[in-house]
Amino acid sequence: MVLTKEQLSELICKHSERENGRQDLLEILLESMMVSERRKYLRENSTSGNKCNGFRPGA
Repeated sequence: MVLTKEQLSELICKHSERENGRQDLLEILLESMMVSERRKYLRENSTSGNKCNGFRPGA
């Protein structure tokens, strides 16, 4: 499902008016940013074998 900027803006405005709406939106935003950062890190460091599962290279 792809939303236009106007549709997304309206959804955000409606959600922010709910009880705890702003907190929910901030939580979603921060989690999305962390997931994006992790994906980028894994793409850039995929040759090291790191899969974010506690991997540590042997000494």
